[in-house]
Amino acid sequence: MDTEKLIRDVVANVISRVGGQEPSEPALKAVRKQGSSQQEPRKVVCGVSVRHIHLCPEHVDVIFGKGYEMQVLKELYQPGSYAYKETVTLVGPRLNALQNIRVLGPLRDKTQVELAKTDCIILGIDAPVKPSGQIAGTASAVVIGPKGVIYLKNGVIRANRHLHLSSEDSGYFGVKDNALVDVRVSGPKGLTFNNVQVRVSPESKSEMHVDTDDGNAADIVNGTMVEIVDASCISPISLQLANGENTPPEIPDNSFTGEITDSNILKSMNQVIDVPVVEKAVKKTGEYRNQKKQKIIITASDLDDYESKGIEVTENVILSPLARDEALKKGIKISYSQKRR
Repeated sequence: MDTEKLIRDVVANVISRVGGQEPSEPALKAVRKQGSSQQEPRKVVCGVSVRHIHLCPEHVDVIFGKGYEMQVLKELYQPGSYAYKETVTLVGPRLNALQNIRVLGPLRDKTQVELAKTDCIILGIDAPVKPSGQIAGTASAVVIGPKGVIYLKNGVIRANRHLHLSSEDSGYFGVKDNALVDVRVSGPKGLTFNNVQVRVSPESKSEMHVDTDDGNAADIVNGTMVEIVDASCISPISLQLANGENTPPEIPDNSFTGEITDSNILKSMNQVIDVPVVEKAVKKTGEYRNQKKQKIIITASDLDDYESKGIEVTENVILSPLARDEALKKGIKISYSQKRR
């Protein structure tokens, strides 16, 4: 017996009897259709957006040279979008650098940088979560190219979770432009993303975009299928912090939360910014320290050099978590400079 069908028929019967008339066959069909459509999966493909930058023509002239023509590397999934061959370097207040930031096209009216939270921690940037294009009052950074440097007063954001839908799929899924929906990801690290903004356009292909942090959290790769779900029955939870008694302790040496151990990231953090025009741009803004610093990274393999003299952690010394644990086991003294912030 089809229990679900039976329940729908009974409900339609009761509603019609309350209204004083027998249920018509078209009415029953409408109920059945409505019930069946709610059960159909609303799946779309998901893409992971790695940190990137959108440039305006004026900034292209500064970074790559007057009259420079950007070179297309490949087309992206969304129609009219593509990746350029060109990349830039991004520098934050800590004078750490993220290199090989891909430029995406087409060119825009205003320059915009899109980062994940992990990228912001490395650079020391407090970038807000914003829809693309809403850059007023957002974070700043220095952008370095082969021919010049720009100080971006605002334009650095963490892009909000969003879902591109074609007009046809918008009607099929019953989702309107600018609506906020929930999207479920299956798998061993499956979860449900809330507050996903819907962007409907006739030219769009249906695709959800998340940044690398969200992608890693749910084990998403480009091409993962995700499902639009109805979580309206769940009461919204306001964002709040624990009181002082329940707040977890801070890491004693003030290192990055969830210490970074990836060798590529550590290498990037250890870059010395040695471009004359950068110093000029930094001095002009007054928001970045006008000095070049070499950061020293101590890993477990370096501990033999510190057995006798100990390790002094200063603002320019990064002690990896494994090295710290091994040093304590070996009885190597670790001290922390008062100047370290």
